[in-house]
Amino acid sequence: MGKRKMVENNIEDKKDDTRSYFTWNLEMERVLADVMRDQRNLGRKGDGSWKAVAYNTAAHVLSNRFKVQLIGDNVKNRIKLWRTWYEIVSDILSQSGFDWDDTKYMVTVEDENAWNEYVKSHEEARRFRFKVIPNWDDIVDLCAKDRATGTGAENTLDADDIMSKEENEGEDSHCVNIDLEEPNSATKKRIRTSKSGEKEGIISSMKEVADSLKDFVEITKKKMEKEVKDAQEVVQEVLNELQNIPNL
Repeated sequence: MGKRKMVENNIEDKKDDTRSYFTWNLEMERVLADVMRDQRNLGRKGDGSWKAVAYNTAAHVLSNRFKVQLIGDNVKNRIKLWRTWYEIVSDILSQSGFDWDDTKYMVTVEDENAWNEYVKSHEEARRFRFKVIPNWDDIVDLCAKDRATGTGAENTLDADDIMSKEENEGEDSHCVNIDLEEPNSATKKRIRTSKSGEKEGIISSMKEVADSLKDFVEITKKKMEKEVKDAQEVVQEVLNELQNIPNL
């Protein structure tokens, strides 16, 4: 009976963990940023930490707006992720030779050698080489003060966990098993070693480039759609004016 109860509890814990993660898109993030600004104006953020009512309010607004099921933890985790991105990218931009492209919404690198040296001691920055962050201005607005005051900082391991689960960027470990025989003994030790190096680095970089191109295409497509819509409205206005001219 005790084992059955333990299994049931583990299942419930896994369900709760799953509900804490959510797949976001850019439009949702835009609305989230607007809601959090409103919550900040209402005084629901103090000493760098958001109050639970702010997370719950945002979850309610987004759930109704996009017809999805969100809870406060979904919002909380996304804000944590934004803080982590802000910390990493801000440190990158504080270095000489790295800048931010306001058109492509990504970090630019003047000297690849400088970048390679930087990521040797800042491994977490590697994935931001070609990463597009179209809502960077919103992230700066909502997270910059937290860094300036030294509050609201997230544990690096927790942030990595959020990134892997929310963005589905976690990859299976590539491992090899090596048998080592002890001297004068028939006992063997199986050692699990991680397969890392140049191949994984290339694969990771290619994935980042592909994801960034996908985001860039989506942003460009939306801009073009807006321009076409604006042009159609202008044409319609001209036609309306022409119809109002007598004897035309």
